[in-house]
Amino acid sequence: MADSRQTQNFPLTQPTLAPKENQKNYVFVDEYNRHKRVKVSTYDLSEALGELRIDHTATAPYITNQKKSLAEAPAVEEYEIHLPPHISLDLTVRIPPEMMPLDYRAMQYFDYFFTNIHPYVPVINRSYFYQQWHADRGSISPLILEGIFACSSRFMDGPVQGDQWLALASRHEESFKDVPRLSTIQAMLLILKAREAVPKRGYYYRSWMTVVNLVAMAKDLDLHEHHEVHQNGESCGSSTFDCATKTRVWHTLFVVELMIGGAQNRSDFGVSLETVNFDIPGSIPGLDETEVQVSRQFSYFMRSIRNVQQTMLLFTRLKKTNKDWPIDPAFTQHNRDFLTWITDLPQDLQLVYPSDGSSPWTPSHFVANMHAYHDLSVIMHHRPQLQFATESGDISWKHHMTICYNSAKNLCRLQESILRNFGLTGLLCMQRGINFTIYCILTCNMLHLVAFTSPDPEVSSDARDFFERHMRILEQCTSSWPMPEMQAQINALREAFSADTSKPFELKPSFPFGSPSVSQTSLATDGIYRPQASSQGLSFDHPGQAHYNPHPMTPPLSAGGVHLETDSSVAQSLAMMATGQTDPQPRTQVATHVLEPAQWNPTRIFDQWNTAFGLYDLPTSDDTTHSLYLPRPNILAHGSQTTQHLSQLPSPVAYAPPAAPYVTPFMWQDAVASSFGGSQKRGWDYGGQDTMDQTQIKRPR
Repeated sequence: MADSRQTQNFPLTQPTLAPKENQKNYVFVDEYNRHKRVKVSTYDLSEALGELRIDHTATAPYITNQKKSLAEAPAVEEYEIHLPPHISLDLTVRIPPEMMPLDYRAMQYFDYFFTNIHPYVPVINRSYFYQQWHADRGSISPLILEGIFACSSRFMDGPVQGDQWLALASRHEESFKDVPRLSTIQAMLLILKAREAVPKRGYYYRSWMTVVNLVAMAKDLDLHEHHEVHQNGESCGSSTFDCATKTRVWHTLFVVELMIGGAQNRSDFGVSLETVNFDIPGSIPGLDETEVQVSRQFSYFMRSIRNVQQTMLLFTRLKKTNKDWPIDPAFTQHNRDFLTWITDLPQDLQLVYPSDGSSPWTPSHFVANMHAYHDLSVIMHHRPQLQFATESGDISWKHHMTICYNSAKNLCRLQESILRNFGLTGLLCMQRGINFTIYCILTCNMLHLVAFTSPDPEVSSDARDFFERHMRILEQCTSSWPMPEMQAQINALREAFSADTSKPFELKPSFPFGSPSVSQTSLATDGIYRPQASSQGLSFDHPGQAHYNPHPMTPPLSAGGVHLETDSSVAQSLAMMATGQTDPQPRTQVATHVLEPAQWNPTRIFDQWNTAFGLYDLPTSDDTTHSLYLPRPNILAHGSQTTQHLSQLPSPVAYAPPAAPYVTPFMWQDAVASSFGGSQKRGWDYGGQDTMDQTQIKRPR
């Protein structure tokens, strides 16, 4: 587990039983600045938002100015978790005996970790780790143990224990940065995974700098040359276990660097493609077959990540010389690589989607999440081509729209399968946590809603069904992602279209024309449906539930967005499918041969969606930086599941960016109604009845 050139013994204090009833626990909370909600006109929403406005390029000044606002804001101290004091005759780093679990409990933590979390962060060799644990515990870095316990205890014991282990790891991590060690990189990757649940202020930047430092440390250990050494037929000089660990650590760095850095519009990656071995590993003498299978599956996941990075690299290169880069042969030829990824999967990793639209059987939540990442990357890769086709009046728009929407429906079915077979744990274990899943849902629900309003029956036929199904999944996910502002937006969406908000989501029969009664129900009202955890539970054969705190979602790369004549979002793309516009102004309608009738315009749906859920364009240094959709990073400390241990603290003070405007149920209703063509559009029943008022005056278009 440790690099053969850097060996070190880590003494472990034998655990002793100590009462913990009176132990106080504290959690990290940040300063939270509350801002008044912006009151806006339904019809002039985007113009009234000021810095919160989402313009036709999907750019949000609120986000682009955040770096400056955070830099100018005063630093914020954090509450510290009370840990047992360090009592030792020397300064050697040890796990306090009061915290060290008994052997049987430690084995439960290890089993849970290797079963559920290890496939996503495969930096520990299971068989070698157990050999060390039983024969020479002093050879295991305490930082590795703290990382494993931090990951597992949050699922098995709840946030109090998870926060304690993270606090202990934070206390110790600086002590392991004196020299580069493979074990330190392993531990920090585990801690990075655990910290998804408790983000601090500046979470994005903190995560990126962690990855930057880990890549630098890995290069000091020559991990970037490890693949080339073996390609040349030479020996790396390490044992079989250490050699495999070096490879998997470098592979994991490749994955997290793209998923974290790409979501921040960064392209200065330290892990280059030529240093990564994408070959599928076979059996290796001396290695457990289970670990070989973990490496094998992770290699296919890396290939999906590679497709996203290639999209990004192509864009970065082509945009400098070709303003029509979405139709550049080099870019469009990459389309085939996404199909190749699917066809190259072995039989045991293939998924069969039933013809009746139900969810597929999935052998593991890792395989399902791997397919989910692929489907989301397909949507993001085809977005600039869809954009260009609609702006140029090319009938290929429907081809790209079909690809995107099929991927959205597959995502819904995959997430249903994960929840049915593995519970919320299957979603929480994914790299970037529950936030990746919620970003997928919001992206897909936007497509479902727009597809439903399409006059083309091939696009709209099953949109109602998938919108309902994905909304129910979202209801289950938000119970593990208690962000009040986002819950308010989701509840407003539910109130606008749900037949009964006290039950699982179901569209009102008269949707999209009739509206439910618009009440003043608050988030705390008992009438709001709050789904319970899945019957499968949030752990596998272990007690307890997984407790996750909200943090900004980290979606994968979106390659679209700049150097087009009108660099608009998907909202504008689909709006222009109907209007044939090249300048995305909703009141200028030009008939084309692309669609009939030329009245469908879902722009308002996307405007409201971006306002509510914050899918923003986030340029970095200048206007030529590539576009990337990034949700609004609202950050709170803990949600309803952590009420007990929060009560031990002073009044919590948390940081959050300026609050986004609240999109009311009426705004959602009006946005959907306005998307239909004149022949389909009917008046809303603003009085809450199911009947439609046909005499209501139409707003000028």
